[in-house]
Order: sequence, then structure tokens, then C-alpha cells
Amino acid sequence: MLCIILLAGTGDLVAQSGGETAPATGETAGAERAAVGELTEEAARELAIDLREAITENIDTYMMDSAQASPESQQVASSGAQERIEPEEEEAPWYHRFRPITNNLQTMPDHVPGLAGKGWVHFGRIEGEYAHFSSGHLGDDSGFNFRSLRAGIIRKFNERTTVKLEVDLTDGDSNWVDLYWRFNTRLGLFTVGNQKIAQTLVIQTSRLANTFMEVPLPSEAFSLGRRLGVGWDFHRSKAGVHFTAFGKDLNDSIGDFGYGARFYFNPVKTRFNMFHLGLSAVREKMDFDAQFRTRPETRVTDIRLVDTGTDADVNTQSVYGLELAAARNNWSVRGEYFLAEWDRDFAANPEFDGYYVQANWAITGEAFQYKQGKFLRLRPRRSGGAWEIAARYSRVNLNDLDVLGGEEKNISIGLNWYGPGNQFRIMSNLIFIDTDAVAGNESPTIFQIRAQLNW
Repeated sequence: MLCIILLAGTGDLVAQSGGETAPATGETAGAERAAVGELTEEAARELAIDLREAITENIDTYMMDSAQASPESQQVASSGAQERIEPEEEEAPWYHRFRPITNNLQTMPDHVPGLAGKGWVHFGRIEGEYAHFSSGHLGDDSGFNFRSLRAGIIRKFNERTTVKLEVDLTDGDSNWVDLYWRFNTRLGLFTVGNQKIAQTLVIQTSRLANTFMEVPLPSEAFSLGRRLGVGWDFHRSKAGVHFTAFGKDLNDSIGDFGYGARFYFNPVKTRFNMFHLGLSAVREKMDFDAQFRTRPETRVTDIRLVDTGTDADVNTQSVYGLELAAARNNWSVRGEYFLAEWDRDFAANPEFDGYYVQANWAITGEAFQYKQGKFLRLRPRRSGGAWEIAARYSRVNLNDLDVLGGEEKNISIGLNWYGPGNQFRIMSNLIFIDTDAVAGNESPTIFQIRAQLNW
């Protein structure tokens, strides 16, 4: 039953290799569908992993005819099955108990009236965390936090049409995350509904795939998140474009209308090597007080150490981004620069900026995962899971002209463990903060840890 549900939801499957992930060709996908009756338990588990990646990491099951697939993509797809490393024969450790839990959660629609037997697939995540703040304004906020509880359903109605509904239940409210209809054509992928704005590498990357517990300072300060609108994606083997025209936020009705565009290019892209260059621009007409601010790379506190305050004179705001990333085997480096501008009616126009640089090392040897202009989550290849260590420096400057929002610089060190099956992850971050703001200069240290389960 699990195999049938998964195949009903996936369309084209994603073939996995030791390095780059590549879309399965039409022949490969057809062979997998034809062999559904012969799938072993291990094969069904692998299909579940592929489906979860497509859903939670916002990866398209992008249609590619065998004639369109590049020789490079076909080579990666064919080599993936040969190089798959089977789990070692040993007594199953305690964390394997999460496998049946997530499989049961995945098949919940079978017991829901109106969904059973209709091809709907259930998915979700739950995250809990703890943070300790050493001093300053943050000192009293040390404690536990329920980062997120999300649940959703998705269905692929035919080879071209997909519907996804995902809700965030973290605060006891029903806030929509992704709520869209997606249609695949030869001219690209069209998405209508609540969706991510075309903006920056780290924002397009799923939180389940991001190395650190929270995005870097300038990303939170300048990103728009999700809005209700129309999107268009067009991906090829070494380049892609993403465009969105959007209106108000579906949950809070913030903003007015605007557009975002992102372009990425991979001049080098092989099985174990990749170089990424990206550009993005977002422009928004404001109908509320403009404000840029950011948490100190943690969600356990609501305190912002840097904050422009609100400005009712802003007519439009624009945010530009430059992306650079590279990977080789189990190493990767990433960095982005952000420039934000306010167009004010009765005062000079200020500019704010920020950037981050980051280095990742998969200690246990797993190669980078990258597809459609974004990094994917590490996929463990051993029964003991995967270990990853990373370092990041991020900076945001919210001072210009008469706006004195402050400047913050963070140095972060992260250590992550990915459980087998790629459904459970434990993350830990150590963050050293240095701020220079009107409210005062602070240099607290944060230690935080998170347990993350997705299905």
C-alpha cells in the first residue's frame, strides 16, 4: 500500500548518486512504475525518502523526456543505483524506531474519509529546541521553544498537475504555508497560490536542508517569505530562472503587491563538483510602515538587537541579492550579499546591506546534494547516520542617513547529526554575537540545540 501511495504522488522520481541529484529520465521512471509490484521493503523506503525530499524541499518533479535529458544527467541517474551503499549488517540502533513512526504518519490519509484511495500523500514536521543565552537583554529568555508543527497533503492528479496544502499549527493557529496549484508545461512550471517569493539561495533552500538552525542575519532582515501570487520556474541542466508576481500575505495581509526574480547559473556541474552563481531582485509597493529587523539567529527569543523601527514614508522597497556557492565531494562553501533600499516620498532614500559566508564539511563522507538552484539535505549512506560540521560569519548593517537600526555581526559554529532514512536530525549551534546599536552594545553567546523529525 505504501508503494502505491508514493508512486501516485511522485510522478517523476529523483535518482540519487554519491554527488549531484538528477531527475530520472522518462525511461527510468517508466521502468520504476512498471516494477511497482516487485518493490522490496528497502526500495519502498528509498521511494519514501525521494518523495519527502520533493515535498519538504520544494523540489519539482520536473518532466524531462529522455531526449531532453543531458548525457551528464543520464550518467548520474544510471550510476546512482550502482553506487548506493546498503546499510551495514548490524543490530538496529535505537533511532531506527523513528522509521515506522514516520511511515505510519505518511499513510494517515488512508484513514481519513474522502482522502483514502484518492492518491493524496500526507507529510509534516515537528521541531523542538532549547537555547541558553549568556548575558544581556537575551539572558532572561533562555529555555525551550516549540519551533514548528506543520502538516500537509499533496496530490499529483496527472503527469502535469499538482496540488499542495500545508498548514503551520505551531501557535495553535492554522496559518497557511504552501497552498497552491502547480501546472507543468513545456514552457516551464506555473504555480498559483501561497508560495515562496523568488529570492536568494538560502531562502529557497528548505529549513529541513539548511545547515544552521536559522537563516543568517541579512536573510531574515530582508526576505519576504511567502506571499499569495503567481510563479513561473524554468530549469535546465546548468541554469534556471524563477519569477513571482505577488500580492498580500495570505495569513497577515501585510504588504501590497510586487514582483521577484531570481536567476542561477552552473558553469561547472558534474557528479562531484559544482559552482553556483545567482542573482535576485525583489521590489514591493508598501501599504504599511516599512521596517527591517532580525532576531540574533535564534527563535527562542523575540528580541531583536538591531531594528530600523517603522517608517511610514516608504513608498516602495527593493532588495537585491548576489549568490556564490561551490562544492566538491563532501565540502561546500556558500555566500550571499544583500542590498536593500527604501524609496521615500519626503526624505532621502537610505540603503542597508549585509552578507554571510559559510563552509560545510560532511565528516562521514556524504557528497553535497544540489538541484534546481538550491542545496538539498544531506542523505546518510550508513546505518549510523551522517555527521556534518559548519562555520558561518554573517553581518547586517541597518544604519544609513537618519535611520539608526544598528549593526550586528555573528560567528556561528554548527554540528549536525542526520539519522538513517533522512527523517530525523539533531542540530546544535554555538553563536558569538557582536552588536553596535543605539540601544547599546552587546556581545552575548548563544548555545542552542534542536531535534527535528519530518515525514
